[in-house]
Amino acid sequence: MARYIKKFARVGHSLGPSEERGFAMWVGYDIDGVSADLDHLGLVRVDGWSEDALRERGVTSFVQVSRHNEELRQKLGLTGERNDAG
Repeated sequence: MARYIKKFARVGHSLGPSEERGFAMWVGYDIDGVSADLDHLGLVRVDGWSEDALRERGVTSFVQVSRHNEELRQKLGLTGERNDAG
């Protein structure tokens, strides 16, 4: 199992009717059966990062991604390729 974070960009509405502001949100994942470099999927491996470094990005918890959670694995782009090589 390896620990990753992924950045999701969002657009939020602000005070004015046509004014929009963008923001990003980092989400943490503990992915079972994976230890490869997944930068090409937007997943940054953070094993060994300090809690402070993660907190700077707003990551305080990690979603467990089991080998059997095919729906989430597909959303993350983990299906159809070998990602368990270190």
